[in-house]
Amino acid sequence: MRHAEREEHVHADHLGWACHPAPGGDRPVFAHAAYLISAGEWEGRELLVAQGMAEQVAALAPRVRTITEGQEIFPGVRVRITPGHTVGHAEYVITGGGRRLIAFGDAVHSPLQIDHPTWSSGFDHDGALTAAHRRRLVAELAEPGTIGFGVHFADVVFGQVRQDGAGPAWRPLDG
Repeated sequence: MRHAEREEHVHADHLGWACHPAPGGDRPVFAHAAYLISAGEWEGRELLVAQGMAEQVAALAPRVRTITEGQEIFPGVRVRITPGHTVGHAEYVITGGGRRLIAFGDAVHSPLQIDHPTWSSGFDHDGALTAAHRRRLVAELAEPGTIGFGVHFADVVFGQVRQDGAGPAWRPLDG
């Protein structure tokens, strides 16, 4: 891949320093990157501006490429638009070799939400919709050959859901 491409949603904890200039210059760190943002999220960017993200939105605008539900953005990588932090929150499903990885972004913030999918984050755009999606996601993550990637899961970001006596639980992948 010639240029970097990524995005789950336009919040500072997912953008990192992508909007900042490279040290000693005025060009962005990833000057040739395309920023993949769901069409719904980008269309609603006035909400991001209202949340104090005007500078980030302006910096991204020239390099935004909008994506839609089910789109294959790279061979074996499909986007899913799901409830989460924002309208247009994106998850990515990566398949290959008979396995799949679901990068679920901010649909789940803590392994505790795997055990208790109805527990929502105060940041969720729609807590009830996100909780319903999380219940489906937990069931999907329990399917054989499925690995989850929880960007906010500290040192246990890659794992699988296993059923134990009390219900589903996040189990880190063995190193």
